[in-house]
Amino acid sequence: MRTSQTFSISFFIRKKKKQPELALLYARITVNGKSLEISLKRTIPVDKWNQSASKLTGSSAESRQINKKIDETKAQLYKTYDSLLKDGLLVTTETIKARFLG
Repeated sequence: MRTSQTFSISFFIRKKKKQPELALLYARITVNGKSLEISLKRTIPVDKWNQSASKLTGSSAESRQINKKIDETKAQLYKTYDSLLKDGLLVTTETIKARFLG
């Protein structure tokens, strides 16, 4: 019998305490209701972040670069999830993170 799994990816920011105008960018992966955060090691201006779109607004080189990083990260996380399923391994947030980070 096959059980269904839920898997989702979202992106969010966390403001820096000493520089509240800047924030760190994170990806949150959720598998069957259990979530885990992965830092993308990028600092972005808070005023350019669009939470509903999970992207930076504007068309500056910085915005395009960060948005590309978000898209690439999302694609790589989905690829990692599919790879674990295909290999018949247990899919958890920890196994996805471990394989994603290498």
